[in-house]
This record gives sequence, C-alpha cells and structure tokens, in this order.
Amino acid sequence: MSEQSERPFKLGASYTIGSHILPGEPISKIGEQIQQKISLNITTCDTIIEGVKEGIFDLGLIEAPLFDEALEYQEWMEDELVVCSKMPIPDSINRDEIKKYKLIARQEDSLTRMVISNFLNNFGLSYKSFKSLSEIDNATAAIQSIKWSKPNIENPTIAIVSQLAIENELKNNELYISRIENHPLIRKFYLIYNKDKGEKEYIDKIIKILKSFDKRVEISPLLAS
Repeated sequence: MSEQSERPFKLGASYTIGSHILPGEPISKIGEQIQQKISLNITTCDTIIEGVKEGIFDLGLIEAPLFDEALEYQEWMEDELVVCSKMPIPDSINRDEIKKYKLIARQEDSLTRMVISNFLNNFGLSYKSFKSLSEIDNATAAIQSIKWSKPNIENPTIAIVSQLAIENELKNNELYISRIENHPLIRKFYLIYNKDKGEKEYIDKIIKILKSFDKRVEISPLLAS
C-alpha cells in the first residue's frame, strides 16, 4: 500500500447528511470496498466547499445549492423538508393555522434557513409569522428539540427538517409530519470534488457506492398535487 493510500480518505458532510444519512451501512460499505480508513468531518456546506477546493476534503456531501466553477458537482439524492411535530398534526397546514404553531428555527445565517425562508415567502409567511421562535444551529439539535418538546394541542411545537433524517421516528410513530398548503419542499443533495486534487480513483469508487444508496423521498400523489 502506497504512502498516499495509507492516509484516510477525507469526507466532508453537512450536518444532516453526516449525522443522519451516512452513519451505518453507507460509511461501513465505503471503508470495506476501498479498503482504506475514512475520515468524516461534519460541518457547514460553505466550509465543505472551501475544504474541497483546498484539498482538505477529498469528497464533499452538501445539501445547499452553492456552486463553484472550480469544483465538479454530481446530483446524489432528493430530500424533502417537512413540518415535524411530536404530536399528530394535519397532513396539510394552511397559512392561518401555521401561525398558531411554535417554530424551532434554524440559525439566521444558515443556508437551510435561507431555503425555508424563500419557501415561506411563497405563502406570504416568514419566520416572524410564528408565535414563538428559538434558533438551532443544526438538524440534529432541531429534531431533539422536537422530541423533548411539551405536548400542546392549541400551539404545537414544530421544526422544518429533513424527512430522510427522521425516517426511523416516523416508522415508530415518534414524530409526525405535515406540509404547508399541500406543497412539498424538495431540495437536492450533491457530491462535490476537485478534479485537480484528491485521489480520483477512490473518488469515483465512493461516488458509485453512495449512488447505490440513493433513496429518494416518496411524496404522496395527494400531497404533491
């Protein structure tokens, strides 16, 4: 094994991807198939982009539409951001009903908040439309905050989070989801790399492995209409 191949293959992943999608079979299969240690750093999407450009990461996995001409991008998965609650809530929430809910918000300068804000604007809503706000800096913290929230029938606590990140909780009826005005909020995950840096042979293999785990969210035809 060469000196270069003995060093860990460096992955940079967003909080949602690194904490909820890669752990388990995907990351284990990568290590087994390329027979190399994997170093996983979970951080912000803009940090990952800069890290891939500088060669700090061999491959980046991001969830935000930030594009840099110096890098190669490949679409990976589709994800849906959904309204999430500890209590059962209507399948669809209109703009007047949702103003009664208490929202656990993402940090003001985060890319996820930007995506959500643009979506809310389509319905004449903003973060200021909600009864109560607290700011959380990552998806895991938002999900845990919902799990520990106190039940409130009149003013349920909600967060807008990745559906892929809460698959197990949904299957076990620990959390419940809804959509605003029956409109799904779809975003894409991307695999990014620097064609002038990193180990191209391993990058190609890992991209192929990751794409074999492509599990796109299923949207009910009724809700998608």
